[in-house]
Amino acid sequence: MSTAFIPIIEGFWLRNFRGIKQLAIGSSFQQTMMVDGDTEMSPYDLTSLTTFIGNSGTGKSSILDAFALISDILEEGLDSAVRKRGGYDEIHHRGGEGPIAIGIVYRACAEPRPLTYLLNIEKRGGSNSGSIETEALIYRSAQSGQTQPFMLFQNGNKQTRFLTPWPGVSIADVERIKRVDAKTLALGQLGDIDDLPDIPQLKQHLGRFHLACFTPDNAQGLTSPLIKLAAERRLATEFKRMEDRHQQELPQILKIIAGRMPRVEDIFYEKTESGRTVLYFRLPNQSEPFPAHMVSEGMLRLFSHLLLFEDPMPVPLIGIDEPNAHMDDPQMQAFAYFAREHAREMGGSQFFVTTTQSALADYMDPTEVWILYEDTEGMTRCCRALDELTFQNIDLNTVGPGWYTNHIFRKSF
Repeated sequence: MSTAFIPIIEGFWLRNFRGIKQLAIGSSFQQTMMVDGDTEMSPYDLTSLTTFIGNSGTGKSSILDAFALISDILEEGLDSAVRKRGGYDEIHHRGGEGPIAIGIVYRACAEPRPLTYLLNIEKRGGSNSGSIETEALIYRSAQSGQTQPFMLFQNGNKQTRFLTPWPGVSIADVERIKRVDAKTLALGQLGDIDDLPDIPQLKQHLGRFHLACFTPDNAQGLTSPLIKLAAERRLATEFKRMEDRHQQELPQILKIIAGRMPRVEDIFYEKTESGRTVLYFRLPNQSEPFPAHMVSEGMLRLFSHLLLFEDPMPVPLIGIDEPNAHMDDPQMQAFAYFAREHAREMGGSQFFVTTTQSALADYMDPTEVWILYEDTEGMTRCCRALDELTFQNIDLNTVGPGWYTNHIFRKSF
C-alpha cells in the first residue's frame, strides 16, 4: 500500500439544503465574513472512508445529494441540476432563511495549505432554479493562519470583489470566468494553473462524484430484481461499462472479487446468442453455477460495491447510501474492509457512506464514524464516534468487535 498523500475532502458544511438547516462536519476554517454562525465546526479531518450513521430524517441523504448537486451543476448547469430535484423550493430547507450554502475544505497534497470552496445559491425573481449568488476559492496560510482569497464572485453576475493575482493565473482564465452567467460555476471554467494544481483536482473530485444508491427493481438485465443506482443507472449498465472499458482485465477483476466475497468460489459471465450478458456465481458445494438473479440480494449488493472498488479507473469521490441493506455480517465486514483498503490506496476513491444500522458501524474504525442526530428543536447535529467513546472513558484499545452497538447505539442523543 502506498504511503503517498491522497487528495481528500477534509470537511464540509451545509446550510438550508434539504433536511439540513445548518451542519458542519470535519476540518474547516471559519471565514466569518461569509460563513457567519458556523461556530461549531469540528476540528477533525474527515478520513478517506467516512460513515454517517443516524436515524431516518437526520440528513444523511442530504449530505450525499449536496455533492451530487455540485457535480450536476458542473456537468449540466444550475437550471438542469435544480429542476431534476423538483425546483429550488424543494431543495431549500423549509423554514430556513438565506441562501443554500455549501462549503468544502479540500487538500490535494501534503503541503499545509488546504483550499476552501464556497457556493451560495439563492432564489431570484420568478426563477425556480435559483442563481449562483456567491462562489469563492480561499486558501488559509498554515504559517500565519490568514485567509488568502483566490477568487470571490458575488451578486449572481460574476462581479469580482477581489481576484488575487496568483502566479500562473492568466488573463484568459480571469476573462473566461467573468463571462459565465449566474447559472454556471466559475470553478468549471478554471483551467490548469501551475501554482494552484489543487484547483483542477478539486474540480475533478467534485465533477466525477458517483452516487450509488441501491434499491430493488424488476427490470430485465443481468439479474432480476436488478440493483438500481441513483440517476437511473443499473448494475447491468455498470457491468457493461466495465466490460466495454476493461474487457481484457474483466475476467481477472471478477476472480479478485470472488476471492473477496464470503461463500463465493468464482464469478464469470457468458454471452447469449442474442448478445445478452449473463453473470454467474459459483458457490461452495454446488455442482452448477447460479445466474445472478438466483443469488441473494445481499450478495449482489456486495458484488456491486466491489465492482466499483476494482475499477481500474476509479472515480475520486463515491457516495454509497445504505450499502449494507440485506447483507449479513460477513458481507458487511468484507464491504468495510475492502472499502477501507481501496480508500487508502494511491489513486483510490474517497467514500462517504450512509447507514441507519449499527451493525455496519461496528466494522468501521471509531475515527471513521460520524453520528447524526436531531436536537430538541429538530435540527440535525453531529458528533464523532471516537469522541463519544472518549467521553464515556472507554479504553479504545479494548472496544473490540461490536463497539458501536455495545457502547453508543443504545444512547439517546
